[in-house]
Amino acid sequence: MLDAVLRIAIRLVPFVGLVGAAVTTGIDALTPGGDLGRDLLENSVLWMIGVQGWMTGCGHMFFGEPIAESIGWPAKTPWQWEVGLASLATGVLGVIASGFGDEFTLATIIAFAVFYLGAAVGHVREMVTHRNFAPGNAGPIFVFDVLVPVYLIVLFAVVT
Repeated sequence: MLDAVLRIAIRLVPFVGLVGAAVTTGIDALTPGGDLGRDLLENSVLWMIGVQGWMTGCGHMFFGEPIAESIGWPAKTPWQWEVGLASLATGVLGVIASGFGDEFTLATIIAFAVFYLGAAVGHVREMVTHRNFAPGNAGPIFVFDVLVPVYLIVLFAVVT
C-alpha cells in the first residue's frame, strides 16, 4: 500500500509548485490593492522552489528506492542523500526568500536554476547515452527542471 502511495506521490510532485503558486496567486488577486506581478513572483518562489524543494529533498533522502526506480537509476547509493540535501537547501531558500528582499530572491533563483538546469543536462545525457526514458528521468520532472528556472528568471526580470 505504501509503495503504491509513493508511486502516485512521485508522479504528482512536479505539479505541486505550479498548483500552489496558481492557487495562492489567485487568492492574492482577489485582495484589493495587491501587486499581481510581485505576488506571482513571491508565490512562485515559495511554492516552486520552497515547498517543492522540501518535498523532493525529503523524498530523495527518506524514500530513495522508489524515486531511484522512477528515474531509472540504482537505489541505495550516496547520490540520493546529496541530491536530497541540495533540494532541501534550495527549498529552505525558497521558503524564506520573500522576507529578505529582491537580491536574496534573485540569489535563490540563481542557485535553483544552476541546480535544476544542471540536473536537466544530466537527464538529457541519460536519455542520449543510456536510452533512459524512465518517467522520473524524461517525464514531468525533466520538463520542470528546464521550464521552471527559465520561467522564474524571466518573471524576476519582468517584475523587478
